[in-house]
Amino acid sequence: MPDLSNAAADYHRWYYDSQVWMSMTYRGVPIQKWLGDLWNYQEIICWLEPQLVVEFGSLCGGSALYFADLLSRVRPGSVVLAVDVSLNRLHERARQHAGIQWMQADSASPLVAERIRSLRGERPGPAFFIVDSDHSKGHVLAELENLRDVTEPGDYVIVEDGNINGHPVLPGWGEGPYEALTEYFLLHPDDYREDTEREMKFGFTFAPRGFLVRQVAG
Repeated sequence: MPDLSNAAADYHRWYYDSQVWMSMTYRGVPIQKWLGDLWNYQEIICWLEPQLVVEFGSLCGGSALYFADLLSRVRPGSVVLAVDVSLNRLHERARQHAGIQWMQADSASPLVAERIRSLRGERPGPAFFIVDSDHSKGHVLAELENLRDVTEPGDYVIVEDGNINGHPVLPGWGEGPYEALTEYFLLHPDDYREDTEREMKFGFTFAPRGFLVRQVAG
């Protein structure tokens, strides 16, 4: 089989640099993702059947809407907790979805952890988390630390946008999610198993090293 790694990286850079992902919509609502990641997420959720999905960073609400629609089919009565520092840009279709609970807060805040803990008490079983807000290393590391006490073995955590700062896009951005993950793994090497098979299923991802399965309690 030919080595397709360069082709995948080239397409990754084209997909990102052309900004086609910034013009994507789901049911008319902007959703800024890589198509392969979206497909991976629905496969994970259909396998995991969570009662709770937690999203850090929502922008217009397209991905929260996507998750809520999916959950309504996979696990009726489940909920998406969508957290963002500002809800001013939410599309009305996402704002009005009964399966989404909106929370305006810093995703690294202890208040967010408390809200997650409360929802987990109402909805036991595995949960799915996606970290996609402030992409600075410090903030992503703080989010991951915030999740330590509210994630449980078997939970699935996605850390998005580790592809920036030259992995392989936006070289020169500065330390971001990828570097936060590297430091977190040094601090807590037993917390997660990296699901590399899932990560590379479609050749590349916006979340390199960011497909994580929780292994031990915090």
